[in-house]
Amino acid sequence: MEKFRVQLHGRNFLLNVDGEPGKFGFHATRFVKAETPQEAGKIAAILIHQDPVLRDMVINESADRSILEVEEIKAVSWVKFLAKKATRELTFYAEDEA
Repeated sequence: MEKFRVQLHGRNFLLNVDGEPGKFGFHATRFVKAETPQEAGKIAAILIHQDPVLRDMVINESADRSILEVEEIKAVSWVKFLAKKATRELTFYAEDEA
């Protein structure tokens, strides 16, 4: 199996932040093992959807779905993979801000 760094971009996430709903986007990076880059993208997307922090805050209705896109997939060395694997951060931004 190869090791990959997958960069993702989420948009149109209606989040309940401090009791005040708002539309947010985010950037995230996940390091995964997979057979192919396509499989790595799918695994990374699943990991984002299973993130407990994100799941607890999302309040989108089914008619206003959020969007998650894979922006980049890059093979990485095992050293970089081990050093960064624990990274689980989501970097949020408000979509209604200029």
